[in-house]
Amino acid sequence: AKNTDTRKPWLTAGIGIEQAVRGFHQVTITSNKIERTAEILTDIFGFKLQATEVNRFRYVTDTVAEAATVDLVEVPGEMAGHVAGGSVHHVAFRVKDEATLMYFRDLVVAKGLDITEKIDRNYFYSLYFREPGGVLFEIATDNPGFEVDEDMADLGKGLKLPKQYESQRESITAILPKLD
Repeated sequence: AKNTDTRKPWLTAGIGIEQAVRGFHQVTITSNKIERTAEILTDIFGFKLQATEVNRFRYVTDTVAEAATVDLVEVPGEMAGHVAGGSVHHVAFRVKDEATLMYFRDLVVAKGLDITEKIDRNYFYSLYFREPGGVLFEIATDNPGFEVDEDMADLGKGLKLPKQYESQRESITAILPKLD
C-alpha cells in the first residue's frame, strides 16, 4: 500500500522515503476499566470514538494529522504494568504554546485530577498527570524549540544539555556511545 502519511520523514543514509519514520501513528492503552480514561480523551483532548471491535475502542481526533489515534483495550483483571524495559513511561500530547498548555491544565483540574505545575524543560514546557486508569499523560509545548541554544544548521553536531543537567555533563558524556 502507498504511504499516505503527509508528515515530513526523517531521512538517513540507507533508509528510503517509504520506510522513513514520520512519527507515531497511534498508542494503545490497556486497562481494567476504560470508561474514565475515555472521558479524559473525549472531554479534555477532544477525541471521538471512531470504532469498536470486541474490547478495543478506537478514539481519534483531527487536531494532529496522521498521529491522533488512541486505542483503549479493556481487559478486566489485567494487572497494572511496571516501568521497565519494553514498557512505556508516559504518553505525550503536544500543544502549540504555553497559553494552550495552561488551558489544558485548567481542563484537567476541572475533572478533579492532580496535575503538576508547568515544568520548564528548556526546549519545551510540560505538565504531567495520571489518568484514572493509571497511565501517566504529559502535555508538552512545541515552543521554545531546539533552537534555544544553537542554530538550526548546528543541531546535532554537539551535545547540548538542559541547564538542570549541565552539572552532570561529565558523567552523562562518559556513558554515551561514540558517534561517527
